Amino acid sequence: MQVNPVGLTLAPMTTDEHSAQRAPELPHIDNERLDQLMRWHGTDEANLPPAHTLQNLSRDTIAALHQLKDARQTIEELRAAMGRAFWATDFQVLHAILLEALGPPPGERPT
Repeated sequence: MQVNPVGLTLAPMTTDEHSAQRAPELPHIDNERLDQLMRWHGTDEANLPPAHTLQNLSRDTIAALHQLKDARQTIEELRAAMGRAFWATDFQVLHAILLEALGPPPGERPT
């Protein structure tokens, strides 16, 4: 099979390109499934989960990695907001920083 090199580049992808390549609806990985994934990918073969949990291993691993990436980004944004809030001298500024970082109150969030 021939590869057409037109349009190929070694330049890093933009964040829009990354999100466009991401699967549209990855499943949410709960703690039990994370435990199974860690045991399947671990090195201790004496502690493997049941064989039927091998189903969708790749898909769930990718979903877990996307959740990790999203969590890291959220943590980074919250840490930055905490730094700005620490140095805020006015309560209005502090409240604005917290509202931006945390979003609207739980009752007002869109579903």
